[in-house]
Amino acid sequence: MKRRDFLQHTAVAAVLSGVGLGGFSRGALADGCTVTDLPRTVVNLMLQGGADFRFLFMPAPNHPDSAYLAETWNARRGLYDLAYPDYGALFEAEYLPVIDPLSGLEFGIARSAGWLHAEFLAGNVAVVANAVCSRNRRHDQSILNADAGVPDMEVLNFDRDGWGGRLAEASGEGAFVVELGNSISVFSKGTTAGERLQQVIHAQDLRDMRLAGVNPDAPHGSRRNVLARALGSWYRGQGDTLLAEKPADWVYRPFLEHRVALDAFGAEVDARLAECGAAPEALAALNLNNAGFAQQCRNLYDACLLPDVLKQRVMSMSYGGWDTHDNEYAEITANLGDVFGTEGGFAATVPLIRELPWQDLPADEQLVFTVASDFGRQLRANGTSGTDHGSGTYTLVFGTPVRGGVYGSLFPDEEAQAGDDSRIPLRTEGADIRGRTSTERVFAAVCDWCAPGSGEQVFPNASVAEIEAPGLLDDLLFV
Repeated sequence: MKRRDFLQHTAVAAVLSGVGLGGFSRGALADGCTVTDLPRTVVNLMLQGGADFRFLFMPAPNHPDSAYLAETWNARRGLYDLAYPDYGALFEAEYLPVIDPLSGLEFGIARSAGWLHAEFLAGNVAVVANAVCSRNRRHDQSILNADAGVPDMEVLNFDRDGWGGRLAEASGEGAFVVELGNSISVFSKGTTAGERLQQVIHAQDLRDMRLAGVNPDAPHGSRRNVLARALGSWYRGQGDTLLAEKPADWVYRPFLEHRVALDAFGAEVDARLAECGAAPEALAALNLNNAGFAQQCRNLYDACLLPDVLKQRVMSMSYGGWDTHDNEYAEITANLGDVFGTEGGFAATVPLIRELPWQDLPADEQLVFTVASDFGRQLRANGTSGTDHGSGTYTLVFGTPVRGGVYGSLFPDEEAQAGDDSRIPLRTEGADIRGRTSTERVFAAVCDWCAPGSGEQVFPNASVAEIEAPGLLDDLLFV
């Protein structure tokens, strides 16, 4: 049964039995707030710096390959408190156990990612193991490759399209990418040179989108307010007249037209958010180590109140600071807590999105999140309690439309076995997780869910890109 059909069946059964479903209340929304149904939308989170997902996921002490467990303990114990006497003690203190519903394998998710653990138990998280989004260990090239969706690219050219921009184009005329962070990434850019931002909205703060005007909290005669009133009066009094009088090729025409459009757009955003009320307390008070990511989470929630205004089919988020050459435990634990912790950004935001009123489908049924990083990290801890640049990694896809579980071998046996060079990867400095599934395959499947038939358009090489096993991702998403 499709997940959507299951939910609708459950809703009918609940009504017939006299039991309310709950969960789809108006929450903190004002009574006058009207929320339009979201179209299917992809939210991509880029973890810049090379996230060590092998720290996030570790084998359980009852792992069927005892040799693998011993090699892992010896290779990675330097990342943790050396007082742990054995692997079992480390796992019990640092990890929350889960069982993969697809294979039955038990493993652990870092305790700092408690929300992700709960979502995995709920069947909403897919872990694609041994993924590769770049074979280059340089940050700049690998971030570009991940954003562009071209793992083997060797040309460092940021004036190009990204897979989010291509997906917006494939979704039809009038579809947009909404960039929720501080800057517009290559991920969001379109295919037409010179017009790559044609279908991009930069929403650094959706509650401050209007052009600067009078500040009601400042004195009436302050310099800012005097200038704001003067400029506002000039544009209102002269702008339309000048546009009507001047020729079509007047050099200042684009400036005035853009100002009119920006002012009208900002006013529409402001009006809707004012209608819906103040930001929910859980988001307004969200206090993370990374304040920028907290703001992106607020923007994400607000964007879900504005689909008829923003017309988004793709949204872009980012979080930096994953280059853990040293002191990895403290750094990655803080980062994971910000993103995936029980007090983190998604824990505060996703439940609020799930409570939004809806006409046809719950808002979260229309959202799929993808999580990528520029590259993975090496299997062995280095001498400074960190891990160095690698290549293979894990890719996460989560949301209620996702068929949760592990796709691929989470802990490949070969990492604890001697290879053709007689070396055991988990004992070898510089050894990587071996990339077996191109993220072209993963994200093409997500694109096809978002806009049926778009996967090949967005990722033209997906059908021939490497994959760990034929058909591995065929059931990744409910359709």
